[in-house]
Amino acid sequence: MDCQYERYFPELAGRALDPLQYYEVSWQVRREVINDLIAEGEASLPRLLSRFVNFEKRYELRGHVMEGMPTGTLGYLPIKETGTALDRLETWRKGVLRGGDSEFLEHIQFDLSGMLVDFAEGADTILELGSGFGLQLFRLYHGGGPAQARYVGAEISPAGRDMAECLARLESGMRFQSVAFDLRSPDWSVLNGSRKALIFSAWSLMYVDRMADDFFSALAQWPGEATLVFCEPVGFQWGAAHPLSRKQAEVCALGKLNGDLSAAIGKAVAAGLIEPLVVAKDIFAKSYTAFDMFSVIVCHKPAA
Repeated sequence: MDCQYERYFPELAGRALDPLQYYEVSWQVRREVINDLIAEGEASLPRLLSRFVNFEKRYELRGHVMEGMPTGTLGYLPIKETGTALDRLETWRKGVLRGGDSEFLEHIQFDLSGMLVDFAEGADTILELGSGFGLQLFRLYHGGGPAQARYVGAEISPAGRDMAECLARLESGMRFQSVAFDLRSPDWSVLNGSRKALIFSAWSLMYVDRMADDFFSALAQWPGEATLVFCEPVGFQWGAAHPLSRKQAEVCALGKLNGDLSAAIGKAVAAGLIEPLVVAKDIFAKSYTAFDMFSVIVCHKPAA
């Protein structure tokens, strides 16, 4: 089978998979794809991001396993052929919309960046928790986010931060900053000097098995105002009505999905640290999978 960007990492070979270690080396492989696109002369950040996303629609980054153990080799393997452009125009796939089953063409997407632009109005800092290589921040900026705001990618992976900084150099007008940040022990000093912030996550808090006890109380020590928008596949925490919600609960029981974001928000609300605005539960899933079906939880942190 055709494998693209294959690399061997001896530290991964023959031992139980360390998710954080795998996460780090996966960004190193992705960076090679970005480097090649730049080497081709791609100098437009929106175009480069689109080409990279399209590449990952056709190829999936996977680790090679033999007899149940990682061999240490990672690479991009082809995803099952999706057919011609006409095939894709005529193929409807099962998904979820507002908690009910629906069908979607490949070209139908949830406009996450557009939604975030709405919530970013008036913000001088836009902070993404678990930002990876900054894709959502770049899309938010290109989608009309505040031009003078500071866009901060809070990311634990050094390779992910390095890739984000490389991409940000292609957008000279954007005030981009990448900072080391552990979701399990958040350091909110990154907000120092800000008056009003949009703080959001997109499929990142799902990997935190248990929210830090001081996640919201430490944030409350910062005197500014913030809108908090969590886009995560954790709707089951507000009631598992849909079959995929029940699947999320099953995955959580295995320790592979956060199970206490709802409880952490409830405690923070009871303590007067934040105000709940809306829980848009099981709002969308383009594919019929538990991790794809996400909810949007919006809260407000008042200024001190």
